[in-house]
Parts: sequence; C-alpha cells; structure tokens
Amino acid sequence: MDELSLDAVCAQLANQVAHETSKGLGQKWRCPSGLREKIVGYAVACRETGEALAPISERLGLIESTLARWLRQRKNKDEVMRGFRSVAIISSDGIERSTCAPQLRLITADGHVIEGLDLESTAYLLKAIR
Repeated sequence: MDELSLDAVCAQLANQVAHETSKGLGQKWRCPSGLREKIVGYAVACRETGEALAPISERLGLIESTLARWLRQRKNKDEVMRGFRSVAIISSDGIERSTCAPQLRLITADGHVIEGLDLESTAYLLKAIR
C-alpha cells in the first residue's frame, strides 16, 4: 500500500473504531472480528514501513497494548506450522554420482545432526538421545 491509501484506510478504520466504542458507553468494548482483522492488516502494513506501534494505535484510537496483543495473536496463528521447513526437490540430471553408497543424514528438530550411519544405527541413536 502506498502512503495515501494507508492514510485513507486509517481514517476509515479510526471512524469505525470510534463508532463501535461509542455504542456501549461504560461497558467493556469488544471489537468485531472483521474490524479487528482490518486493523491488524493496517498495522502490519505500517510496521513494514518501520513505524512504531504507539503512533499507529493512537491514530486508530486504540490502546497500544491491545494492538500489540492482536498482532501477537496473528503472529502465533501464522506460525501454526513452525516446526516444518520448506524444501526444494530438484532433478538429479547433470549431478555427478559418487561411487560410494548414499549415506543417511538426519537433522532432528532439536538441532542434532546424525550422518554416516545406517538406518538401524540411526534409529537406535535417536532413541538414546530422547
């Protein structure tokens, strides 16, 4: 998003927040999920430009800690598959093959690296370190 569209989005979101918070004066305010998603998306776009959280929350009419909590919740939600890593499968065409038998190399989630062992020895070692 460019700066002009961010300003327009901010004005719209600030108006919606003001409207929602004025509905139940004296009551604890609960932000509708659709509005919360829009606010978090706007805040992420602003943070990507290097802006601090305090001015963003101030412009929106929110408490900084509330916006920070919403951003953390989104980050946690996005990291559901954090134990997995992306891999690339490439063609073996043009790769020199060694005359040695292929060896197993395993990197565990704990960061242990096991290589050069056969499958049976690797399985035994994994049981021993857990």
